[in-house]
Amino acid sequence: MTQVIQCDGCGGSVVYDAGREAARCLFCGSEALHADETSEALLPDAMLPFEVDQATADGHYRRWARASWWRPRPLRSLKVRLEQLQLPVWRFDASLETHWAGLRPSRNRSGAQPCSGVEHAELSTQVPASMGLGEAELLDLLPFREGSAVRFDPGVPHEVPALSERAASGLARDQLSSAHRQRILRSQRLRRCNASTSVRVREARLLMVPVYIGSVRYRDRPWRFVVNGQTGKVTGHAPLDRLKVALVVAGVLVATLLWLWLRSRG
Repeated sequence: MTQVIQCDGCGGSVVYDAGREAARCLFCGSEALHADETSEALLPDAMLPFEVDQATADGHYRRWARASWWRPRPLRSLKVRLEQLQLPVWRFDASLETHWAGLRPSRNRSGAQPCSGVEHAELSTQVPASMGLGEAELLDLLPFREGSAVRFDPGVPHEVPALSERAASGLARDQLSSAHRQRILRSQRLRRCNASTSVRVREARLLMVPVYIGSVRYRDRPWRFVVNGQTGKVTGHAPLDRLKVALVVAGVLVATLLWLWLRSRG
């Protein structure tokens, strides 16, 4: 038996086993949680299994934490608890027809030659349907490999989809139109391009994609990171080492004052 736990802080809703106690929100660390008995979630078409185990995911996090000199040293050794979670993503496959007009570099007097045409393409895109995580975070984790998709198990911890197919379709059309325009710009070697695109969605699927969510507390503030459960790619925000920032600022200030002093003497 499962139940939906909703966060009063960020609005994220996660489905857990009813016997599990959720002490904090996975998304924002808030303790203000309540059981949502009214939620009627969309039924996903499929889910993608985890291909990275927790030990490997933790290794990816450690490398990510050490990747920037600006991050504080204690971040590398802080205790991290990784939580497996399935996040909702809409997948759209579409046929596109784009009428375009633009300018191509030329050796004539103006340096540009007008041109136009019609391009057709079959493209796909993924639109996050998550409330708890920001769109930029999920897009940074893409892509997820769909070849291993299996039947959705409602008993696994997962986030309740927060975006309907209709709402996601509008975002998908914008993404697909932009992607096709960029493809035309590159293939036609255009400087500028005006385009009008017709998008026909052939298939829309609601998928659950695997991630690990972890958080650390540093200076009494939670910092969240997310790991792609298939590829191990990490995204998130990390604190800056204040001492390093102060030293760099002081160094720049000293160098500037020294330069001004030398210039005044010259």
